[in-house]
Amino acid sequence: MTFGNIFDKLKSSTKQAADQMKLAGRIAGLKVERSTQKAERERLLKEIGSKTFSIYSKTKSLDSATLEEEIINELNHIDRIDKRMVEIEEEISQLQSEILHTDGKEVVDADEVQEADDEDEEENDSDRKKKK
Repeated sequence: MTFGNIFDKLKSSTKQAADQMKLAGRIAGLKVERSTQKAERERLLKEIGSKTFSIYSKTKSLDSATLEEEIINELNHIDRIDKRMVEIEEEISQLQSEILHTDGKEVVDADEVQEADDEDEEENDSDRKKKK
């Protein structure tokens, strides 16, 4: 194995590691967004419960038209959050499969580098002996 091959493999593995780190960073960002979306969804559900209880406390009944009018914005927001959560999960799955796919690529092993250095030294020694 020549020094050029080792350098190319090292360069390739460095790029692969950087790509994997980029994917892992994106996954981490999506997981943070997922947590934020979940927290917002919980907040909206509590708001719906609070508004529902407030209406019931005033009227001692729950008129569906009045209730819907009061909580429609929260319900629509929850629908948007649920759709975004599905998108986030799909993107996380896709990125995780990309990481698994790149794990199978050839990576330079430290033992390989040492073996190649030994081979280069042996070639240089034999060249020197031929010149003498």
